[in-house]
Amino acid sequence: LFSGPNQIDANDNWQQAANQSTIQASGFAPSDPLEAAIYTTLNPGAYTAIVTGANLGTGVAIIEVFEVDRPEVPLLNIATRGKVLTGGDVMIGGFIIQGDAPQTVVVRARGPSLTAAGVPGALQDTVLQLFSGPNVIAANDDWQASPDAATIQAAGFAPGDTRESVIRITLNPGAYTAIVTGKNGTTGVGIIEVFAQ
Repeated sequence: LFSGPNQIDANDNWQQAANQSTIQASGFAPSDPLEAAIYTTLNPGAYTAIVTGANLGTGVAIIEVFEVDRPEVPLLNIATRGKVLTGGDVMIGGFIIQGDAPQTVVVRARGPSLTAAGVPGALQDTVLQLFSGPNVIAANDDWQASPDAATIQAAGFAPGDTRESVIRITLNPGAYTAIVTGKNGTTGVGIIEVFAQ
């Protein structure tokens, strides 16, 4: 776990954490002892969590962030960068709307603009779909084709490249899944972002 360039915490196997009893009591302990967990209190700001395989292992993994004790101070944004492949290896991001009222969110899929940021192998054209359970409830290819393009731009969420995708939508409380693919089966590195409005 990083704050800017500084590592502020790390964990390999969650049961080896100094506060493993707190992790377990929170209800968020992983089900496998080889999985990692960090339970920490953070000041307001931006943070980065990086997941690697032990002993240079590779494979599919999930990173999750949970607000444990301060629901009145919600997360405002969460983002993930990774490889967008095909089939079962597309990029998938899940999020939950809590409470009892609808919430407007902006979901972005970026790729082409990463090239200018120095990311090698960036996905050159993103396609974004938003699911509620098995049902697609919204989709976007090029963000300027969105019916909310003007609102997205005015709110400061317009991507840096017209080939990137954005969905702005008001959602009822519940669980949602965003899936990023490359247009016409292309692959590369992408970012999926979710912002609360």
